[in-house]
Amino acid sequence: MLTFKLKKHLLALGIAASAIFTACSSSHKMADNGASRKSKSPKFIDDITLSGNSNSVTLRSHDKKDAAYDPSITNTLQVKYADLMQVVPNAITNFSLYSFIDEWYGTPYHLGGTDKSGIDCSAFVQRLYERVFNVNLVRTAFEQFNNCRLVWDSGQLKEGDLVFFKIHGRRISHVGIYLLNNFFVHASVSQGVMISSLNDKYWQRYYAGAGQIPRG
Repeated sequence: MLTFKLKKHLLALGIAASAIFTACSSSHKMADNGASRKSKSPKFIDDITLSGNSNSVTLRSHDKKDAAYDPSITNTLQVKYADLMQVVPNAITNFSLYSFIDEWYGTPYHLGGTDKSGIDCSAFVQRLYERVFNVNLVRTAFEQFNNCRLVWDSGQLKEGDLVFFKIHGRRISHVGIYLLNNFFVHASVSQGVMISSLNDKYWQRYYAGAGQIPRG
C-alpha cells in the first residue's frame, strides 16, 4: 500500500500534468484561431527564389497594406474598368482616357448634342480625341470613317482606334472608341455614354470596320 506522502506526491504530479496538457490544448486552439483570421487577409506573391540546383522555393508575400505592394493596382479607375472589361488592373494605363470616360459615363444621348446635357456618338468621339489625344476630328461618324486609315482585322485593333457601325441602312451611322479586350466606349441611344462589347450579337450584326487616326 502506498503511504500517505507518496499518494500526495503522485496526486500533485497528476494535477501538474493535467494543467500542462490543458495549456497546450488552449495554445493550439489560439494558434488555429489566429491562422484562421490571418487566412482571410489576401496575400500577394512578389518574389520566387530558386536555391541553386535544389528543389526548394522561397516565396515572399505582402499584405495589401505593405508599402512594397504596388499602389497603382488599387487605383480606383484601374479596379473599376478592369472589372468591367474583364482584364487585370495593370492593363489600364491611360489614366487620361479613363478619367475622361469616367467623367462622361452615363451622359444621356441627344442627336446633335455636344455637352453633358446630351451628346451624340460622333460628338463624344470628337470631344474625347480633343481632350485625351489633342487631335481635332471632323464632326459626323460618316466623315470620321472617311478620314481614318481603315483596319478590317479586329484582331489588330488598338486602344483609341475608332469602331464603326451601319445601324441604319448601308451608311455609317454610329461610332465608338476601342479600349481593350473587344470593349469600346460610345454614346448609345438607349443608355448614353457607356462601354459595350464587340462580342455582343447586336454589335456584331452592325459592325462595319474600324479605323486609326494619326495622333502625332
